[in-house]
Amino acid sequence: MRKRRKLVVISLLSSVILIAVFFKKILVLGMICIGAIIYPEASSVLRHYCFGNGETLMLESDYISKSPVILKEIKKLKIGHKKTVRFRQWEDWRLSYAINGFTLERKKDSVLVTQWILFDTTNKVCTYFGPVAIPDNIVHTFDCHPYQVKCQWKQ
Repeated sequence: MRKRRKLVVISLLSSVILIAVFFKKILVLGMICIGAIIYPEASSVLRHYCFGNGETLMLESDYISKSPVILKEIKKLKIGHKKTVRFRQWEDWRLSYAINGFTLERKKDSVLVTQWILFDTTNKVCTYFGPVAIPDNIVHTFDCHPYQVKCQWKQ
């Protein structure tokens, strides 16, 4: 019995130490994994930034083309025009976790969304997950590569 208790204590202590040492990595991997279910676009953006090679990422347009922020801004654009769109996170949580500060371009037969993905390194920019603010630079616990993200669909 005593041996078993000692083994449990050692296991718990080892787990706590591992979590403390690899906290940032665990948190980012958790955002990627859990985000894949709830916020698939954001998960793709984060996964590609942390583990990609800097090549352009093409996002699926299923949600983005229906986003209230996108639909509102498309109405304001004439064919052939483009603009930079920034919005408050609460206006569209799902979109904000993937892209914000993106370029929206309305073409004759399609819409194109682009953004250069480069996370903050200064520890001054945070993303809110409910009431919890997480510094954007936490992702740099991995060997990250900036890249261009695009999303295009027929209109």
